[in-house]
Amino acid sequence: MSLISKTGAGQSAPSKRPIKKIILISLAIIIALFAAIALWLSQTVATHHPTEASPLGREISQRTLDQLLKAEQTGESAVATKLDTLVAADWQVPLSGLLNLQHPKAKSAGLEDHEAEIQVYAFHLQHPKYGDFLIDTGVSTRFAKDPKSVGVPGWLEPQLGIEKLKMRRSTEQFLTELQRPLKGVFLTHLHLDHISGLPAIPTDVPLYTGKGEAAEEYFLYAATNGTTDTLLDQRPALREWQGKILDIFGDGSAFALHTPGHTAGSTAYLIRSEFGWVLLTGDTCHTNWGWQHNVEPGQFSSNQEANRESLEWLQQLAKRHPQIKVQVGHQPL
Repeated sequence: MSLISKTGAGQSAPSKRPIKKIILISLAIIIALFAAIALWLSQTVATHHPTEASPLGREISQRTLDQLLKAEQTGESAVATKLDTLVAADWQVPLSGLLNLQHPKAKSAGLEDHEAEIQVYAFHLQHPKYGDFLIDTGVSTRFAKDPKSVGVPGWLEPQLGIEKLKMRRSTEQFLTELQRPLKGVFLTHLHLDHISGLPAIPTDVPLYTGKGEAAEEYFLYAATNGTTDTLLDQRPALREWQGKILDIFGDGSAFALHTPGHTAGSTAYLIRSEFGWVLLTGDTCHTNWGWQHNVEPGQFSSNQEANRESLEWLQQLAKRHPQIKVQVGHQPL
């Protein structure tokens, strides 16, 4: 009789252990899922496109570069290139991406976030011996008018603000007017606004980037690396610069300067043009205000501290050699 009573009591008051077990298992699954997502995001790279060491570029020291700039070589021994600016498009993006609004100087100036007016550039470098090169790519008509056709998913278009691009001179138009083959494209970095002219550029043209640019892991690349991969598809391996300061052609006419921070492989270019020395900062500095006040970019950079150090390095270079004209990444100085 007592045995029957105990069994009945067990059936009327089921154990809570199965419920607790289900809750614990569910929590473990949720934690594991979030951990997997976090790991995936942390290991997302800029592009899966292959890379190789650049055959161009001879590394030199800071001292050698300073001596060359101080000497102000003239005459036949000084090789000068032609350097023209291609203003591809007008654009609007949040100031908080372009400038570190938490910097004391920005706070002191009362700067607040808003849609800032900028421009998208490419630069045409014409070397007297080695031919025509682009620094960055401008904007192709196809990217601006039909972004889905070059791998931009519909949900990403409004995030990029492509609808705010106001075309001025497409990469297609530039190449038609050039009527000569490009020998290469020197990229400041792989962000989409700097490679959006690629659909207009023949797929056999070599592309040069900073060391570590393609393999950089940053969570935001989860949204963009599919488009980057599409834009680079069918092209040869990216040629990565090897060194901090590179004499690109070996004749003192153009230098690639590794300026990590905005991205791992961000590269500035120092060009001896027919009008004098020109420093193209790339997105190491986006704006006039940022350059004039030595304030680094904001939320668009993957490593703000490294970006600050690279900007300071370029600032000191320009101060030591005031003959250098400076062109920041997205505004006319």
